[in-house]
Amino acid sequence: MIGNNKMIVNDFDTEDIFIIRKVNRGLTGSYSNKTEMMKLLHRTRSERTIEVEVTLISKEGLDRLRVILDSSETVQFIFEDEKEWYWNGTLSTNKLNSSYIGADITLEILVPDGVKHAVNPKGPFTATLDDEGRYFVEVNNEGTVDAPITLTATMNAENGYIGVYTDYAITEIGNKEEKDDEEYVDATTILNTTDFSEFTRYTGLNPENSSKANNGTASVIQRFGRNCFHLATAGNSGAVFNGASYLFDFPADETGHIGGKNVYCYFDAVFWAQLMGQTGQMQILFTDVNNKLVMGYDIYKYDEKGNSGYYSMYYGDGKGGVKTYRNDKFTTSHLNSDNPLNFPRGHMDIEKRGSKITYYWFGSYPSVTVPELADVEITKCYINMYQYKNNSGDKQISFFDFRNVRIRNDDALHLRDIKNRFQNKSSVKMTGADSKVYVDGMPKLSEKVRGSNLFTVPSGKTKIYFECSSWCATPPTYQIEFTEVSV
Repeated sequence: MIGNNKMIVNDFDTEDIFIIRKVNRGLTGSYSNKTEMMKLLHRTRSERTIEVEVTLISKEGLDRLRVILDSSETVQFIFEDEKEWYWNGTLSTNKLNSSYIGADITLEILVPDGVKHAVNPKGPFTATLDDEGRYFVEVNNEGTVDAPITLTATMNAENGYIGVYTDYAITEIGNKEEKDDEEYVDATTILNTTDFSEFTRYTGLNPENSSKANNGTASVIQRFGRNCFHLATAGNSGAVFNGASYLFDFPADETGHIGGKNVYCYFDAVFWAQLMGQTGQMQILFTDVNNKLVMGYDIYKYDEKGNSGYYSMYYGDGKGGVKTYRNDKFTTSHLNSDNPLNFPRGHMDIEKRGSKITYYWFGSYPSVTVPELADVEITKCYINMYQYKNNSGDKQISFFDFRNVRIRNDDALHLRDIKNRFQNKSSVKMTGADSKVYVDGMPKLSEKVRGSNLFTVPSGKTKIYFECSSWCATPPTYQIEFTEVSV
């Protein structure tokens, strides 16, 4: 216990060595002033010297005191009359070495920072939510000068950023722009259907030719044990081609984006006339978000006497127009040598890779490059089936059905979690006295953002606010401690 006329040096009581007659701390210590044109520009507190007048009454314990004072760092001095405060200082041992019992000595303690510090720190104070949903603590510094603060943030979930701010300063730790996940491209099958339930009936304008009427309906029927999406009713509009159109809208990827510049489609279709003179048409078309055609296939027959059909490979010109890359004739019979779309076969595909569009026909892959389409994204797929004129019944082609459509978006963006700099349960500490940062006890000064300047709180009451990454599932537990300082 500290008694009267005592001086404690790093927990070592000197009362058996000295009688303390007088302690002169000075009123405020000294200051360094910078002036210009008779004006004070800047003032900083500098070192101070505390003079302690003592009488040496014993040399017992002096060796231990000398060891303490020979430290290369400052030591703590506590005086009985201010036992709630300590001074960080250093003392020369020369006078102690040369003094004799009963000698009156004046000890000079050099205090580099010129201030005293409270023995008992304040806190920790744990942040709570205010009415605006901000985490904060209110501290009251009863010292006479700014007091360094110590922040501790304990993570309750992954986090990438800690912001500490007041009305006058801010300190940032980590990276405010750090994300919790990252995007990556992965080819994704967005459609693989044999029942065509993903398509919805469409009665608007045909993006390839607006004169084709879409007032009819289609349905799935069974043919030789397989689902076939078949024209059920052609409608009645008086157009040359009347029929049904069905639309598949590309779904959004994991980032919310819809569409892709690189799209592949496989479709299984049959186009087979069992009688001469049968007619009809089927299409698979791909458009952009504005319903402008990008690429497509058209397979049709308007030969009302023979067995000649045609295929057309379409592409968009990038300005809303439709171009035909290839148009050629084939025979719509059951023979493999005539018809790649007879019932046993029917395998077709079409692909866009940037500006290049590739089609399949009879074992070959013709392609066309359209620079205007390089950055155009496909967002929709149409499948259309039309009756030619009023040629229904036996005059309508027996088979013009879709059996399977598969679409792959090779530009689909996905999200994956990334390991963030501050893991759950980890602890981040910032010490205002030396403005250092520690993560789980390890020094991490690089985590402190350049320009940070909130390391102390002034005299009086101060509200300190806290912020974390916007995506952090559960904000950290924030705590503030500080040691009051006075002159």
